[in-house]
Formats: sequence, C-alpha cells, structure tokens
Amino acid sequence: MELSSTNSSNCTHVGEHELEQFPPSEPPQSLRPENTAATRSRVRINSVAAEIPPSPAEERPSFGHISEAESLENANVDDQTIAAAEQLLQAHNAGAFHEYQGAESGDAFDESEYAVTGHTQGGVFYQLLQAYKNPLPAYNESITSSEPSGSTPPTAQQLGTSSGGATPSRKKWHSKGKTVQSQETLATLIGASAKLANPNTKKEIPIRPAHKRTNSGGILSKMMKAKQDQDVRIKIHVANILKRQQYIIRMCRALMLFGAPTHRLEEYLATTAKVLEINSQFLYIPGCMLISFDDALTHTAEVKIVRTAQGVNLGKLKDTHEIYKEVLHDVIDLDEAMQRLNDVINAKDQHNVWLCVLMYGLASAAVSVFFSARLIDMPIILALGCLLGMLQLVVAPLSKTYSTVFEISASILMSALARAFGSINGGTLFCFSAIAQSSIAMILPGWLVLSSALELQSRAIVPGSIRLVFAIIYSLFLGYGITVGTAIYGAIDPNATNAQTCTAPLDKHWNFLFVPLYIFFVTFTVQAKYKQMPAMIIIATAGYTVNFFASMKFSSSAPIAYTFGAFTVGVLANMYSRVRHGVAAAVLLPAVYVQVPGSLASSGAIDSALTTASALIKGATDADTTSGNSIVFNVAASMIQIAIGITVGLFMAALLVYPMGKKRSGLWTL
Repeated sequence: MELSSTNSSNCTHVGEHELEQFPPSEPPQSLRPENTAATRSRVRINSVAAEIPPSPAEERPSFGHISEAESLENANVDDQTIAAAEQLLQAHNAGAFHEYQGAESGDAFDESEYAVTGHTQGGVFYQLLQAYKNPLPAYNESITSSEPSGSTPPTAQQLGTSSGGATPSRKKWHSKGKTVQSQETLATLIGASAKLANPNTKKEIPIRPAHKRTNSGGILSKMMKAKQDQDVRIKIHVANILKRQQYIIRMCRALMLFGAPTHRLEEYLATTAKVLEINSQFLYIPGCMLISFDDALTHTAEVKIVRTAQGVNLGKLKDTHEIYKEVLHDVIDLDEAMQRLNDVINAKDQHNVWLCVLMYGLASAAVSVFFSARLIDMPIILALGCLLGMLQLVVAPLSKTYSTVFEISASILMSALARAFGSINGGTLFCFSAIAQSSIAMILPGWLVLSSALELQSRAIVPGSIRLVFAIIYSLFLGYGITVGTAIYGAIDPNATNAQTCTAPLDKHWNFLFVPLYIFFVTFTVQAKYKQMPAMIIIATAGYTVNFFASMKFSSSAPIAYTFGAFTVGVLANMYSRVRHGVAAAVLLPAVYVQVPGSLASSGAIDSALTTASALIKGATDADTTSGNSIVFNVAASMIQIAIGITVGLFMAALLVYPMGKKRSGLWTL
C-alpha cells in the first residue's frame, strides 16, 4: 500500500498543461533528475495539489553528475528488483504488457482472502502515458490485423459503457429468455479504436480529385493522422475507466446509506469491479470505505475514501440491489445505471417523518408485551415512544451537538417519566419497569452487537472489533442514562416506586398477536415498501414461533434457542431470495429485530439503576453499588453470547441454501 501510494503521489502532478509543453520524444522537465533540486515536490492531499518545501536540515543530492552505473552500485537494491524493473521498462518500450503481466502473475493476491480484483488492463495514468509515445507507421495496421475481420463498430451509446447495452423491452436480470450476452469491454474498445483509425470500410467513400503530393507531405499527413487516432483512443479508454470508477464509488455510497450487510460490502464491490474489469482493492471501516484503483502497468494507485453516515432504508436498498444485479448481468449500461442510482439516492423517503414518529410509539407499545407490560400501560408507552421518535427523527438532525448526547438524554428522560408514572397510587396502577424498558426499545443496541458478531464471524476483524466495542460502550451509556433518570426522580419524590417487576402481566401467548403488529410498525421506521411487508411479517412471525418453543425446551441456555430461531428466519429469507429474486437482507432485518436480545440489556440496566439510585438516596454501602454495576456487565456478556448464537444460525442457513455461494454476485443476506 505504501509503495502504491508513493508512486501515485509522484505521478499525479503530470497535468494536461505539461503534456502540451514538451514534445513527445522528451520527458517533461518535472520528471528530469537534474531539476528535482530546483523544484518543490508536489503531493496530492484530499484531491488538492499541495507543495511541500524541502527540509532545511537536509540538502538534496544533485543527481545530474551521477552516472547510471554509479547509482546502481551505490543503491542497496537486490538483483531481483533490478531485473523486475528492467523487465518492466522493456515491456513498456516493446508494448508487450501481457507478457510482463504473465511473468508477474505468481505474486497475485488470493481473492479468497482479500477483496482484490486483478486485471491486465492499464489504468488512467497508463493511458495518459501513451500520449508521450510517437505514433509508429505500422501502429494502425497492427491493431487492425489483430481484430476479427467481421468486427463491427460500436454505437455511440456503447462507447461509454462497460457492459452490454440495455434491451428495449427492459427485461429483468433473472429473466430466462434474456438475449443480451456478456461482451468483453476491451474488445469493444479496440474495435472502436480500430474503426476510428482505419477509415477504409465497406461503405463507398466519394473519391476526391487526384492531385500531386510530395513524399514528405504524405509521410507528415500519415503521422498527424496516426497521432489524432491515438489521441481518440486514449480519450475513449480514459473516459471508460473513469466512468466505471465513478459507478463503483456511487454504488458503494448507496450500499452504505441504505443498510446493506456490512460484512459483505467488500464482496459486493469486488464482484462489481471484477465484472467491470477495474483492478482495485477495498477495505471497510465502520462509516468509511477505502477504495484503491490500481494501475498494474505503471505500478501506481489512486485511493478514494467514501465516508457517509450509514443508515437503514429497505425500500431504497431493494432498488439498489436491482441496479446492482442488472449491471452484473449486462441488462443495462453504466449510463442508465448511474442515472438510476442518482434518482434512488436523491429520492424522498417512502414514508413521512411524522408517520414514522407515530410508528415509533406504536412499535414501542406492541413490543411492551416482551417486558411483561399490561394493557393499561400501553397508552403511556405509546406517548413515550412517540416522544422518543420525535427526539431521534426531528430534533437530533437539527443539531449536531444534541445528536452526540441523544441516547443519554433520551434514556434519562424516559426513565424519569417512567418512574413518575409508575409511582402513581404507590406503584399499583402502572408498571415502572415495563414502561422504562419499552419506551427505549427502539434504540437498544442489539442490532449493533449482532452486526459486530457477523463481521467477526466473516473474518472482518477490523470493523467487527470497532463495532463491538462501540456497542458495549453504547449499552453502558443507556445504563448510565437510566440510572441518572431513576435517581433524579427518586431524589425529587421520596415515595418513588422501587418495583422491578410487574404485577399480573399478560399471558405469554399474547405475544403471537403483538409480534406481527410490532413487525408491521417497524417496517415503516426502516422505510420498507408495502410489497415487502407481507414477506417480512410472515418470516419474522415464523422465527419468533420457533424461538418461543425452543426457549421452553432449552430454558437454561438462551443462545441455543436463538440459534434455532435465527436458522429458521435465515432459511426462509434465503429461499424467498432464490425463488422470488428478492433481497434476503431486507426481509431478514425486521425478523432479526424480534430475535435480538435487547430486553436482557435493558432489564439489567433497570436492576442496576434501582440499586444505584437506592444507594445514592439512602446512603447504602459500596457493596450495593458494586453489585448493581456487575449486573450490567453480566447482562452485556449474555447479550453478546446470544448475538453469537444468532450469528451461527444465520450462517448455517446461508450454507444450507447456498452451499457453493453465488458465482456471479455476492450473497445479499446476513
């Protein structure tokens, strides 16, 4: 990575004005060794050219009077490196780049371990370097002779694309009768270049009146014509490479914005780059994707950083998946794909913000049955859930300062109000613990823990470790907020309730009625489309049913029960994706919300909050506070164990439905 970045930074200052200043036969002045002492080095920092002054403590050596033999003797370079450099120079001068790449293929990366795509085509910098080469008289004939005799020139629409043209009937990518076939982009570009370079076609060309030309004039006109054809070829190659790179960057941004599985992002982009024949590498960090576009023929690289606030939008994720598949299967070209991606990114959300605020309250009321709530508690939970949705969807986006303390402030407010309502009539009217847990159920960190476990299981150690640490700290933030809110109201009201459980809760079989309602309300908060909702509700209900009965059988080991539930939803979602050509990750997400053990972390925080609040108000011993804090860490460990059980179930389901993976595209599943 360091070698590629260095070479790239040393070559980025060769601009268009420098290409015009110097003749093709001579290298530019900025690249001559004798001028390096007089000029400042330039690097590329965030796409802005910046000058770095020379260090006063060190004097740059003058290379103008050092011969090549002396430099090789003094340099600490092994013979193998010198031989590789000489082979690269000879290959560039002779044009035999495929031979050089074949000799170097033994050092290629293993695609099973790295998100790397390897191709022998040159990048943008290599194509620009071709402008320095003098056009040879037999250059056009050599390319024409290598073309098939029956090759036809591409249309204007096909010149800027990397995949097949769009069919007039807009067939789906999974259509069995699809007539569009995959074409080699390089062959298309060479055909276009040969057509531009060789005007002798079957079409009759009007003959100009004969006139005399001198030999020198004929040679000069041929050289100028060859130079013009070479410039056209370079423009076509550079334009196509830039368009493919822009599509990869835009697709990466869309996937991160709309909630694609984070542990498969590198796989999706590597598959896209492989089909588009772009040599690139990918490294994902939470909230950031590093993309390196490599130029194997010049040993340079261009690094792009895509940073965006990740979110969940299942409706737009489905549209993005459709574009992704159509490009991979050559149904549409890149022009149409990029236009549709722009429309999807800039489109309004499926559901209004205030409708989502109402759905926050309804979902909190529906999920309250998991926390032993009663029917009388649900109106209070509905109001507090709507308040939480307004804080997250309306107030937090208006202020960056508030968004950083949103979780803590919301948990403090909800726990204080919950204890206030729970203290009415001595705690016999409303249930404090159910109201406090249900009101913050929509911001519990269970999904974060599950995402980190999925990434660690996929050997994505860097993002998985970062996300796991953040999820644990996030849980402690919520526990701290609940503790502070409970203690504040306890200090205000000396008769505040200390009940940790609810009296006369609803029967557990009521959950089968409220789980479909909870999934229906949650689908609005994640911006799902109406046609996606039936599959989401059916799969989530089936997964909860398996989890419910498995928990009765394996009551002493909760992770085993969650493994069975996750395996069920994984199999159903992957079968839905294979049969109906849907997005398994989209229909899995609401089902996982039911499986995620957020209630465990919240209940542990309630116990810790009441213990700590009692210690603060009544002056209890330090042992009581220590025991309250230990509850949070024990429950956090239990939450991680159950998330691991869900991860195992999801991966086993993917293995059952896709035992050999997918050949042409990545698995769009959790």
